[in-house]
Amino acid sequence: MKLDNNPFEYEAANNLTDEMIAKYYIDDFNYARFIQSKRNIFLVGERGSGKTMALLFNRWRIQRFLARQKGEELPISTIGIYIPCNTPLTHKTEYQLVDNFRASVLSEHFLVLSLTHSLAETLSETPEILEGANESALCKEAEFILGNNLPKECNFFEAIQQFVQRELLETQRTLNSSDRSAFYENTFSFISVFVPILNIFANKIPRLGGSHFLLLIDDAHSLNEHQIRALNSWIAYRDHSLFSFKVAVAKVGTQTKITSSGGSILEGHDYTEIDLEVPYQNKESIFYKLARPLIKRRLENFSIDAEPEDFFPVSNTMERQLEESKQIVFKEAILKFGTTKEASKSVKDYVYKYKRAHYFKNRPPKANRPPYSGFETLVFLSTGVVRNLLEPCFWMFDRMISDSNSENGEYSKSIPHIPPKIQTEIILDRSQKTWDWLRDRIAQDIEDCSTEDGLYAFRLLDLLAVHFRHRLLHHESEPCALSFTISQREPDIMEKLNHIIEILRKAQLLYIRNGPSKDDGKRETYYVPNKILWPSRGLDPHGQHARVSIPSNVLWNAAKQGQSIKVNQNDDRQQELWNNE
Repeated sequence: MKLDNNPFEYEAANNLTDEMIAKYYIDDFNYARFIQSKRNIFLVGERGSGKTMALLFNRWRIQRFLARQKGEELPISTIGIYIPCNTPLTHKTEYQLVDNFRASVLSEHFLVLSLTHSLAETLSETPEILEGANESALCKEAEFILGNNLPKECNFFEAIQQFVQRELLETQRTLNSSDRSAFYENTFSFISVFVPILNIFANKIPRLGGSHFLLLIDDAHSLNEHQIRALNSWIAYRDHSLFSFKVAVAKVGTQTKITSSGGSILEGHDYTEIDLEVPYQNKESIFYKLARPLIKRRLENFSIDAEPEDFFPVSNTMERQLEESKQIVFKEAILKFGTTKEASKSVKDYVYKYKRAHYFKNRPPKANRPPYSGFETLVFLSTGVVRNLLEPCFWMFDRMISDSNSENGEYSKSIPHIPPKIQTEIILDRSQKTWDWLRDRIAQDIEDCSTEDGLYAFRLLDLLAVHFRHRLLHHESEPCALSFTISQREPDIMEKLNHIIEILRKAQLLYIRNGPSKDDGKRETYYVPNKILWPSRGLDPHGQHARVSIPSNVLWNAAKQGQSIKVNQNDDRQQELWNNE
């Protein structure tokens, strides 16, 4: 089976075809209205949360593709220019060979070259955009701004691309010369080159008159420190009539908001920040409302007529046993709260809170792992990240194809659903492989992670799993809590602990969230381990929306020395509002 014959393909968005992006993107829940606006926007989220997909969907090529599919006119009111930052051009390190001022100038030069090339490349894909324009006059104005001649044997946009490539080569040759003091003097800046070129496009090309250019900056965290400051300076540009920035940045690491001049850009004043990693996972939440149509559309595109809940059914055995647990917990609630009308809400909340805990808590010690299955379980396992949702679905579908031995590509119509048994096997397999990778390979695969760091990272999550399992069996109030806060933050300990936390975040095994605290309505940072870890340990990925408060020294001793995590029940920060996670 080809990978692109799997409806749950979770390849990086950059590797998807235009047709696949147009088919799979769910714009109702990805803030398209913000991206298409004239505001400066920061899209923030972990890898796999949909940042690149959101930008790619809004690039002009995709919007043009969609318009042609619908038989509509060429969309020119907004033109999305996609600028990837995770490229060899932006990773150039020559700036490190010169003083700080020249490093800043050179870094901006390379970034401006990238922006200018992406702008010209985007417009060159639609040659008819030049209809009614005087190309000769365009070239003369551009040559005056660029300070050099443009190639004559191609159209205007292609000439700009060729010029940028030649300029890059000249810069590289100068910097690589044997004269260590040599510096390329003809550097470009955003205000002196890119903005004037963009103004030429907007004012001298009739079909672009009135267009707003969306500068879609992807993986901005890959830029060097000088380029990030330069980008922040551009974002502080007051006039948004011609262009605006839509910047995708990962949560890992601290993204400075300082500009080249030493000032700062401020949220609400210079930009709006959108968090694409939505942590809500119950049926009424934003992420569930995104996940359901996302899976539904992927099934439809493969001619599979099934609702997500029907395609990923819950195990009958588990449904029956959960119902039995529900009845037992209901009786407990009646004894505890009574049968009065006033007590009905307390009874309902008690049953909702404890029925799953009762099921997982009272399984026989030697029983097999629970039959993890059902679409809702897959949503919880994702921990609010789209790629985490698609990955197990991909392997489940792949297993079905392997078992059917289909070679003619007509397999999709013969797969009405994924049996709970297959779901359970894949979930447990992915869970165990995640633990194996954490134990054996994290130090090899994650930057700035030594062998010792890898051991600490494994111990920390391993002992958290042990602690959560102990809570499941013995805790009276919140037995299924699966997230934690850090209390008694001793500075010297937090410095070491934060390094391990950062490694786990890079590995996407730990997510940082922000939610309400019980202390005077304040908000606090809390930590959510990737829930794919829990099936291997017999825990319920649904969990309870409660947070365990653990002192920093207890967490550090667990990581460094392998000491058990023991917490006084009275110290738990219990958050009982379902939508708080």
